[in-house]
Amino acid sequence: MKKKGADLLFKLNRFVYTLDSLPLWWVGIIMLAIILVPHFALRQGSVFPIHDQLDESLMNYVLTARHLGESSYPEMMNGVNATGLQPAALLFLPLYCLFTPFVAFLLSYVICFVCAFTGMYLAVKELTESSILAVIAAGCFSMLPLYPIYGLSEVGVPLILYAFLCLFQNKKKIVSFVIIAFFGLSSSLVTTGYTILGFWLLAVLIQLMRKKNIRLIGIGFLELLLLYIITNINLFVDFFVGSAFVSHREEMVFDSSPFGLNFIDLLLNGHYHAYAAHTLLLPSIIVLLALCGILYRKLDVNARRRYLAALIGFGVLIAIALFYAFCKVEAVTAWKNRSNGFLRFFQMDRFYWLYPAGWYLELALILSVGWTEGRRAISKFPALLLQLPIILLLVAPTADEILNKSFFYLNVNQYNNGSDVTEYISWESFYAEDVMQEIDNTIGRDKSTYRVAHLGINTAPALMHGFYTVDGYSNNYSLEYKHKVRKVIAAELEKHFDAAIYFDTWGNRCYLFNSVTGSQWMLKKGNTVKYEGLEFDMNALAELGCEYLLSGAEIPDADAMGLEYLGYFESDTSYWGIWLYALSGV
Repeated sequence: MKKKGADLLFKLNRFVYTLDSLPLWWVGIIMLAIILVPHFALRQGSVFPIHDQLDESLMNYVLTARHLGESSYPEMMNGVNATGLQPAALLFLPLYCLFTPFVAFLLSYVICFVCAFTGMYLAVKELTESSILAVIAAGCFSMLPLYPIYGLSEVGVPLILYAFLCLFQNKKKIVSFVIIAFFGLSSSLVTTGYTILGFWLLAVLIQLMRKKNIRLIGIGFLELLLLYIITNINLFVDFFVGSAFVSHREEMVFDSSPFGLNFIDLLLNGHYHAYAAHTLLLPSIIVLLALCGILYRKLDVNARRRYLAALIGFGVLIAIALFYAFCKVEAVTAWKNRSNGFLRFFQMDRFYWLYPAGWYLELALILSVGWTEGRRAISKFPALLLQLPIILLLVAPTADEILNKSFFYLNVNQYNNGSDVTEYISWESFYAEDVMQEIDNTIGRDKSTYRVAHLGINTAPALMHGFYTVDGYSNNYSLEYKHKVRKVIAAELEKHFDAAIYFDTWGNRCYLFNSVTGSQWMLKKGNTVKYEGLEFDMNALAELGCEYLLSGAEIPDADAMGLEYLGYFESDTSYWGIWLYALSGV
């Protein structure tokens, strides 16, 4: 019986070994089919994060698609410059030209998932030769709630790494150059682009010092650099020649914060825009690095090579946290605040955008050390069969956290319970096309002949519907225009310190901040807010061309402000309840 049991264990071990050598990329197809189910069921009732995505970056695609080749977009802020609404992924722009914004966004989500899974699978497979570890890393990474609005800026990092590894090893050259082109056209230079270029250039220089052939990786670097220059030509013109207008970013003020707190926070928790869910992985990675270091002399050549790669990788991740913390110290922020132009607003600390990919590549590398030893010892005892459950147990808590934060979970929860229970804001609810259409019908004029402003509500729904707004969310617009809007709200800002600081020292959200709701822009229907006693400069607002005000709360003294009440609008599905007012004389 003992012999039969041992034989069974070795057979199972052989099966795991065989499975590990087989291509398992098809797991990604199954995962994709599963995660799309709730979206097909919910359609525009689907849920995606609003902040910095549906309320801002999506407009970069929608407005650019409406005005291809134009230097400004008239719908927002009386004609915001195109440089202030540049899409992160230029190659995703045709989707918004061909399809409705919702379909285009969902397709971009699918593309991002496919690239995330495929890229991580290929990179880990290349680094570790293990299909099982590749699937584990790819499965976790592709389910992270990273914003598809940023294209491949985050999710494409493993894919571009795979292209580099192939060129480094002088193989799959055509595929690699195609991947580089795809990444360059589908990612943002100012988020991860410059970090990728920096690390790539470092690799080229190291190879030069080692007197190795750099032809292929050099060509790859130049290809990516050239694509970024072409797709960001306005940025380079502004940098070398000067901008056609003075940007509101000249008034940005950067706050300092403690070095130690920032270092620990980023290392343990990552960043809002680069959520990696790696907190529970970190102790395991540290323990495995230490254990493998102790056993280093007993490892075979491949295991030693992977351990050194994991050690370097961990050092890079630590260095990113240190650099991020350094960029937040008082001396650095003071220097930025004294600077002008590009040096003032360039966020050089964005290396943390590499964190989501970096932690799962690190996990796969350090796990592969023991995995390699298990494969080497397969004839002595069923090592792989023992290692696989251990690996799964180490990853399980993180996988569970990722699942509960994933878009898939959000939408399953939304489908099962609805917004009344989940309190999620769906696409349909946020953009509220039915409400916007009712407002459009009530005004009854060509939308290009007048302008609207917003009070306590986001500008994105109106922009999506084609309204022309005097306010908006842009990371690069005229400082002169910011001052014009500030004139409207100056008296209100004097009564609300936090709103004044937010508007004056950042200013990307050029909204009608006020003393009643401060800098809020997400007032939900059914709220009890009353906008009373507001001291807006209505003449300054009219000078911006504004003729109508969309408010998220009632204005009881509208007459005293020179406003005429035209109606209240909401629907069963809308997040918003909107009071419509006309400026006197309209």
